[in-house]
Amino acid sequence: MAHVAFPLTAASGAAAGFKGLFSRVFLRLELALQVRRERRELQALGDAGLKDIGLSRSHVFAEAHRSFWDLPVDRLR
Repeated sequence: MAHVAFPLTAASGAAAGFKGLFSRVFLRLELALQVRRERRELQALGDAGLKDIGLSRSHVFAEAHRSFWDLPVDRLR
């Protein structure tokens, strides 16, 4: 059986808000690191692999040099 706790004061509600904010920031950082790994893997592909997925070396260069925090919008959902 699950236990449910409700905040009794505004201070405990603020603590829950901070915990939620920390959780969202941590998840965003984790996503940014994952996207960075994917960009590096894309950059490591050979020309034949890039041709298979329909990308040119210039597209890969542009994607690989995007900012660390520049995440695709569809990945933020």
